[in-house]
Amino acid sequence: MGEVLALCNVRFSEVSMIDEPPGKLRAVAFTCRDPAGDSKVELAFDYDASLFSATRSWPRVLVEQRLVSGVRALKR
Repeated sequence: MGEVLALCNVRFSEVSMIDEPPGKLRAVAFTCRDPAGDSKVELAFDYDASLFSATRSWPRVLVEQRLVSGVRALKR
């Protein structure tokens, strides 16, 4: 997933975590910057126990190492 963030010129601090139920990180959302126009994107990944956080806080390295299992374009 880190490669996608780099291609989209997105800093990790700009990424919104999507955890449902709370604490179980399932996806991230951000605005992908492109010369042709910005797009809001959601990247999903397969859940495993390493993605649980009672404090709803996940280390950057953990999130960026995830393999993307789904991509969804969101309405602008």
